[in-house]
Amino acid sequence: MTIWNHFSKFHSASFSQSYLQTGYESLQLADAEKLAFTNCYPFIYHLEHAKKYYEQANNAPIEIQPMLLFYGMVQLMKACILTTDPHYPENSQVLAHGVTTRKRKKTQYIFLQDEVKLQKNGLLSHFSSQLFHFEHVTGEKYKMNQLLKQLPELHPLFYHVTHKKIAYQVDLSNQYITIPNSLLDDFHLSSSSYIEFLANRGVKLNKSSLQESQDTFTFLLKESISPIYSNPFLYAKDGNLYLPRSREDYIGIPEILCHYLILYNLSMICRYEVEWWSELFRYYPETDFPFIEHFLTITKEKVPFLIQAYLNQKST
Repeated sequence: MTIWNHFSKFHSASFSQSYLQTGYESLQLADAEKLAFTNCYPFIYHLEHAKKYYEQANNAPIEIQPMLLFYGMVQLMKACILTTDPHYPENSQVLAHGVTTRKRKKTQYIFLQDEVKLQKNGLLSHFSSQLFHFEHVTGEKYKMNQLLKQLPELHPLFYHVTHKKIAYQVDLSNQYITIPNSLLDDFHLSSSSYIEFLANRGVKLNKSSLQESQDTFTFLLKESISPIYSNPFLYAKDGNLYLPRSREDYIGIPEILCHYLILYNLSMICRYEVEWWSELFRYYPETDFPFIEHFLTITKEKVPFLIQAYLNQKST
């Protein structure tokens, strides 16, 4: 079974209409039934269009995959927005990408050191506010290296290249999180100070539940961790959870947005920086190629996985 089989139930107009209506009613929107009827087919078409982009990306040369994957992801994002904003798009501002990158790359350009800058309006900000009630800072910049570290599936490659561990795996059982004490050594914090650090980053936890042992410490989470928004935990597709071992890697944005920002930049590069992009696949300079190649492999599965987790979560 491919990840796309999980979307098949939405190909029923009656199911999708009922699904949207239930969501609109939970938001106490007026005319929920009428709005669900209006948005039923656009919702389905966005999902179908996304699938076609991803299927073509699987069969396309790697050199043009970023464009296909980026626009496939855009279709998935628009479908998600329709679950909370029945009037989307109300204006042209929400149709812009919402992010910019350098128009001309510097000499000795290195992709991992490249950065993108967030804009006030556009798909990115609207998607963030609708799904996560997350307001990003206009003008905020993120480096590709920063964003790639938010994908736990890339951590083995980081370790192979840098010989440094990016994050520690943590255990979750019955809402209790168990973390190795070695993480505290990296932060130079006590266990109580570290969970305060997590609480300040939005983790809802019971501070009085803290239990310590020789090698680990454990505490109770007040809310479950969902794949689509697990911050600051990193959620792998296999269900394992991780916590970064460096303060710099707690960047505060959901992983799904990291995929969007990386794909946006790659799609721009493969369209407008053809010389650098072509040489990347001939001479394999620096360490850019393995990270780009591995990222493209991961994002083909991870983005649909995160989106279907979000859609399923809203139906429960």
